[in-house]
Amino acid sequence: MNKDVVLLKEENTDSYIDFIVNVFDYEPNDQDIKKLIVKDKVLVILNQNKVIASLILEECFDAIKSKKYYRIGYFGVLKEYRRMGYANRLFEEVEEMVKENDIKYLELTSGNHRKAAHFFYQKNGFKVKDTTVFVKLY
Repeated sequence: MNKDVVLLKEENTDSYIDFIVNVFDYEPNDQDIKKLIVKDKVLVILNQNKVIASLILEECFDAIKSKKYYRIGYFGVLKEYRRMGYANRLFEEVEEMVKENDIKYLELTSGNHRKAAHFFYQKNGFKVKDTTVFVKLY
């Protein structure tokens, strides 16, 4: 099966929304996705034009450390495609982009209930950072 990683294009917006609903139980609107395609890098793996795996790379700058880094968001694989190498393939592509763009580190957050994901992140060299995330919604 194809494991080519590509940037999300506008013609795959509906499939990407279905992916987000399926994996994250959240329904984004079409306009937000179109803005996201322009602002950040949305990496996807497609199977017959259906998004089956994806992550968002947001380029950030740490002004104190004077370093560029990527924040990874909404990283997931459809349940029926897990344990088939798609998550690894996405990370391989991210590693290439890190080298090409002089990125100094990767950062992501993950819910405490996502134990399998945590194992995967640690297996891929991520370390648990001692922190608590606070959010204020408006």
